[in-house]
Amino acid sequence: MSTVMTAQRPIRGATTDSVLEIRQLSKSFGDVEVLKAIDLTVQRGEFLTLLGPSGSGKTTLLRIIAGFEAASGGQLLLDGTDIGVLEPSERRLGMVFQNYALFPHMTVADNIAYGLKQRKYARARLRSRVDEMLQVVGLTQHAGKRPSQLSGGQQQRVALARALAYEPEILLMDEPLGALDRSLRLQMEQEIKQVHRETGTTVIYVTHDQEEALVLSDRVAIMNHGVFAGLDTPMNLFTRPENSFVATFFSDSNILDGTVSGGVLELLGQRVPVDTTLAGPVKVAVRPAQVSIVGDGASTEAVRLRGTVREVDLLGELEQVEVDCEGGHALTVRRPVSSSPPVDLGSAVDVEIAPSRMTLMAD
Repeated sequence: MSTVMTAQRPIRGATTDSVLEIRQLSKSFGDVEVLKAIDLTVQRGEFLTLLGPSGSGKTTLLRIIAGFEAASGGQLLLDGTDIGVLEPSERRLGMVFQNYALFPHMTVADNIAYGLKQRKYARARLRSRVDEMLQVVGLTQHAGKRPSQLSGGQQQRVALARALAYEPEILLMDEPLGALDRSLRLQMEQEIKQVHRETGTTVIYVTHDQEEALVLSDRVAIMNHGVFAGLDTPMNLFTRPENSFVATFFSDSNILDGTVSGGVLELLGQRVPVDTTLAGPVKVAVRPAQVSIVGDGASTEAVRLRGTVREVDLLGELEQVEVDCEGGHALTVRRPVSSSPPVDLGSAVDVEIAPSRMTLMAD
């Protein structure tokens, strides 16, 4: 995963009030507990991403919010109203699916107008709103085309315009870019950001792709086994993970076991001073870009290990080096291509981790 990330920022269009409150929400399928009494408050105007591996509960949570699944327990409050008993069409929510779900026999304009017609919009108001949404997603010149005449990215923009047309309280997006190739996905990420910035609509977005979450989100809720393992801004989750699962899943961190006593960390048989209030056993997270392959004369204040290069992979302008270190430890290193010292498969190398680059966690 590349580490593309926007700067930490205020929630776009958000106010200080919440639009959705989830209280002690649970869901079981038979004996399998998929959601475990979770709580979540979504602020009006924010872009919140539900991120996690397959089976973590993120899609189930989105489907319960949308009304496609019934919760086993708990409450869903939309602007203070319990919507748990309402049908999907009564919840004032918009939905964008991975497969677009466009009507193939309708034009782009008619697809966008569909929800407005269901809500009995007057003809003039409907036409004006369709024109406005066509402009927002940049499809004015394609209004008379059918979905089969559009590219995948254009179809996704139609689905986005249709979901936003009737001004839903919240826009729900279920892995909407999963079917697109990488270049088109990157383009659509920017377009989704722009549409969100222009409309100020509250968005709850589901993905398993960490890069999408980094680029798009005001906050990210990282799910694991039906609970939130982390809930914060992308910057905080990336740079200050609160547990080893978040560190591993969100930033591909190397995780090592250490012990802290009196402000000194014992790690891999070495002792270095650290700035922490923790004591006792700790997990140490180090992102691949924070591990260095070094030559002679390296810092004596860092943890240093001897190892053998097991793999070298090209990641565009970066190379990823997998190093099998003494003591049975494996470390992943990312650094600019053509860094010094050079490495080859089977090379003996020294790797170094400075204490300032370590994140210490209690778990």
